[in-house]
Amino acid sequence: MTLDVTLPAAKSRRLPDGVSIQPRRFDFDRLERVPQYWLGGNPLMTHTENAFSILIPPGERFFIQSVQHYADRAADPELRDLIRAFIQQEALHTRAHDAFNASLARFGVDVEREVAYASRVMTRMEKLLPRKMQLAVTAFLEHLTATGAHVLFVEPAIGRAMHPEMLRFWRWHAVEEMEHKAVAFDLYGEIGGGYVLRVVSAIAAILLLALPFAKIAHRMMRDDPNPITDAMREQARELNRKVMGPQLRMIAAYFKPGFHPWKCRDEAYLSEWYASSEAAGSRAATT
Repeated sequence: MTLDVTLPAAKSRRLPDGVSIQPRRFDFDRLERVPQYWLGGNPLMTHTENAFSILIPPGERFFIQSVQHYADRAADPELRDLIRAFIQQEALHTRAHDAFNASLARFGVDVEREVAYASRVMTRMEKLLPRKMQLAVTAFLEHLTATGAHVLFVEPAIGRAMHPEMLRFWRWHAVEEMEHKAVAFDLYGEIGGGYVLRVVSAIAAILLLALPFAKIAHRMMRDDPNPITDAMREQARELNRKVMGPQLRMIAAYFKPGFHPWKCRDEAYLSEWYASSEAAGSRAATT
């Protein structure tokens, strides 16, 4: 794994001390060495996470577009700089997940079918939802991904279950999700977005995306000739028991009137990663 720091970080008083939004390009070392069942050796757990990865590229494009619609309404120069770094991070996430998703074809996953379906889902959301609601959906989904990122650092059992290359991949993504988790939320507030639409949009996002996510994961499992045993199901349930409580509490916090993403404190986990060998391996890119 290499991290190329290609673009300048965005700093702001809106961020906690020591935190900036730094776009980093992630390059896999040897993606072909990542095993088929990279999460706990478990098809059920791995296909579930792979389904999430399939949805990420079209989701990131949706996020970028929803923010770009209103970027010129940001009066604060610091917020405009944060928006710039947010867009760059999301574009780099798309690039890395496209590479990972393409690699799933070697295991018999119909990547083309799933990617096309995920793209149709996000296109339908763009057509269905007004632009302000799209931004509110983005604000919620950024919080949702940040809660998953938070739990990855809180619960060591997740990291122990992952192949090392995939752990580095998801920790990189998690760090950047935590760094920029408040950008869309702050922009939504800047354009006068209110509490009711924020909550309605969050519920709409859950309703519109839960079924497509489950459908992608189900088709991957259905197409996999290797059986899912009772022991694998229990392994998945055991991991879920460890992570669902903290994650659900953080998601529920979003529905409180006074919520702000930085009230879910992630600074310590970001500082830990900044000081780690993963971040220390960053290098300036030549492109």
